[in-house]
Amino acid sequence: MTILYILISTDPFGGATKSFLVLLQGVLKAGVKAIVVVPDENGITSTLRHMGAEVIIIPSKGCTWTGAKTFKQTILYIPRQLGRLWVDHNACKRLYATLKQRHIDIVHSNNTITALGRYIATKRNIPHIYHIREYGDKDFGLRYFPSNTAFHKYLRSDNVYSICITKDIQLHHGLSQHRMSTVIYNGIIQEENGLQPFTTPRDYFLYAGRIEPTKGLLKLITAYKAYVDSTPTAMPLKVVGEVFDYTYMNKIEEYVRFNNMQGLISFLGKQSDMPRYYEGAKAIIIPSEYEGFGRCMPEAMSHGCIVIGHNTGGTKEQFENGRSETGQNIGFPYNTLQELAQCLITVHKSEEQDLNAMRRNAYSTVCRLYSFENNIQSTLNLYKSITNKK
Repeated sequence: MTILYILISTDPFGGATKSFLVLLQGVLKAGVKAIVVVPDENGITSTLRHMGAEVIIIPSKGCTWTGAKTFKQTILYIPRQLGRLWVDHNACKRLYATLKQRHIDIVHSNNTITALGRYIATKRNIPHIYHIREYGDKDFGLRYFPSNTAFHKYLRSDNVYSICITKDIQLHHGLSQHRMSTVIYNGIIQEENGLQPFTTPRDYFLYAGRIEPTKGLLKLITAYKAYVDSTPTAMPLKVVGEVFDYTYMNKIEEYVRFNNMQGLISFLGKQSDMPRYYEGAKAIIIPSEYEGFGRCMPEAMSHGCIVIGHNTGGTKEQFENGRSETGQNIGFPYNTLQELAQCLITVHKSEEQDLNAMRRNAYSTVCRLYSFENNIQSTLNLYKSITNKK
């Protein structure tokens, strides 16, 4: 079996990239031949070759409409869109020519913001899987080209399959009842190795994610201010993540300075050793308006880090999964900033041993639902069912 994978990014820190590497390792081990199309030589490209995949480099752009937040962006909006379309047009032609004589059983696009897989699959009448990792509009403010309606119509066309990373994302795209759509959670943990002792000293709160409005960091810091005002010995907040919106970051820094919290909040940028931060944090806060899956949530839980999360999207679904699996809460969901501030206070005052039952339930949920094995085997089963129909 030969699978053509289409990636829009080689960023090693991206959740979609991390999830793809887990899947690729499993399918290669199962004897699947993988051809991976990437846009550049950066990031994970050398890793892909080392793993045994064939790599094809074709620069491309996403098949979404970009936003315009400033006057300059507004002026350049149409030229930039035309430029993106031209790059993708050339990429499609080049990919078709490169693979014209190659046998491919399935095209698997690693997310929905690339059209290369859609093009090659349609042109050669090959089954196409779109891996839907995002809401699109609710989490990133994206509109698909040429329209959301056209994109959703394509998802329901013949020979097109979809893997949704949560039930809520599947529902959002209108695919819950579609027979060619399935939910497969991301692979987070390799195998259960017994209950964790969770004895690492934990003395700070953690935020991990991109710094942009939809991720809700400013709202978190607003609630953190209320926590600081009510707690004489407040724990610091460590912020790990790349700045995607510098105007938003300036607002955050101004708020921190105005409220004299420079000594309590540290901005650490992107970090490659996230387990170290999970294991030192008493709790991670996930304040996103809508999180598709929220990979950092199960990653944190697998390292004994308590989760305080906005009760929406994939974060809410993971909380519900935990209650379904264990009969107990596996974290602290909140709906308002007042509730978030109270969660910070509650976790701060809780003794470590009092939180260990929640940690064990959270860890157990990750092992049972978000294992490498479940993710890989479910995807292989889908591949087999598709090829058996051909």
